[in-house]
Amino acid sequence: MKLRLLEVVAMSIEALFAPFSLKSLKLNNRFVMAPMTRSFSPGGIPTAEVAEYYRKRAAGEVGLILSAGTHFAGT
Repeated sequence: MKLRLLEVVAMSIEALFAPFSLKSLKLNNRFVMAPMTRSFSPGGIPTAEVAEYYRKRAAGEVGLILSAGTHFAGT
């Protein structure tokens, strides 16, 4: 029973590193990073620090990075 559980866990972990595609979306792996910089952009305008933050995450080869949403003032 324990061996079977370990096999299932190992297969699940291996799946995280497998490529994924859906229509035109093609990812090298299945790691997805949630947006985490919402209060990092004063006035809703991303700064160089925000760009650097996401650059570092991309260098780590995360499969998909979702950036934080910003808002705009309507006219």
